[in-house]
Amino acid sequence: LLLEARGASGVGARRARRSFPRVARRGMSFRQTKPAVVGDGRDDARSTVRELNALLHLWADYPRVQLVNCADVIPDGTNREHTGVSLEHAHAIAASIATSGFDTEHETPVVVRTPVLELFGSDAFRRWEAFCTDHKSTTPPVANLGDRLSSSEKQKDKQMYTTLGSSHLLIALRLVETNTPSVFPGVKLWNASTQSDLKLKTAIETGLRAAVLRPETPPALRKRVSVLLNKAALEGWVLDKELGEAVLVPRRLGEINASTAGDERRAANADANASGKTLTLFQALSRTLDAEELSSLVRIKHGIDVGRARGGYDDVERVGGLKKMEERDTDAPTKTPKIRARL
Repeated sequence: LLLEARGASGVGARRARRSFPRVARRGMSFRQTKPAVVGDGRDDARSTVRELNALLHLWADYPRVQLVNCADVIPDGTNREHTGVSLEHAHAIAASIATSGFDTEHETPVVVRTPVLELFGSDAFRRWEAFCTDHKSTTPPVANLGDRLSSSEKQKDKQMYTTLGSSHLLIALRLVETNTPSVFPGVKLWNASTQSDLKLKTAIETGLRAAVLRPETPPALRKRVSVLLNKAALEGWVLDKELGEAVLVPRRLGEINASTAGDERRAANADANASGKTLTLFQALSRTLDAEELSSLVRIKHGIDVGRARGGYDDVERVGGLKKMEERDTDAPTKTPKIRARL
């Protein structure tokens, strides 16, 4: 332009005219570039939520969320890398219920619906039956389960469930319901407090809202769902008890992630389902350990003698409570913040 103003012509002027638009465009492009969005560090959580919801959607029963009674469930054979459940952890939750009351903000169970006759022939039932036989003094009587699973004509269409999530919570409810002797001396699970706990009574008699999967859900995918569920508290998401799907928990009041939560209702449900409490080291570890490692952790936490555990707690009687013990150095869970467990 300066060249033209001064009367320049020829090659120099043409070069000036061609170069100016490119310079201008580069300058405009630079000015319009938006600042880079800083990540919130929740990409792993979003990935887990997407994967879990895809599996839940693909294998969901109808209706997706159902009331499931603790008397109608046993642990799925794929739980905790096929290691089952921790008896001590279930008893710790039951003792917490007996001393502190039932916590309605528990995590939402995930179960697989299983026809009763199919359940009888399953690996999950054989494992549970063997587990209860080895710990017959401190597990719900298998005879009770057998009575419920009568092979009469009226029972052929009965539906049972195997648990992928909240197995320990459901077992704990069953321990309280059947007044099973506690592994902790001096703790009576069915006492005046539990008998007057209306929330507990409702949970036992009516059942818990659970996300239900169809019977044909493959074992490999059951295991995957179980693994993903253990990441919930660590990554900051919950399984919504009304929708039966995973949603991110808002990190602060009013935060809504539309791409994950879907709408305000889902975000509100996630906020209502979450306790907002920071996990203790024990709670964090309990999500990742297999059943035997978790049992060892609970025994250390509560001072349970390993000899008693290896002996199947044979110092405990089904009727009349504990036999006379030479040592009573086991501390039962005190009245502390309620234990929340997924598996």
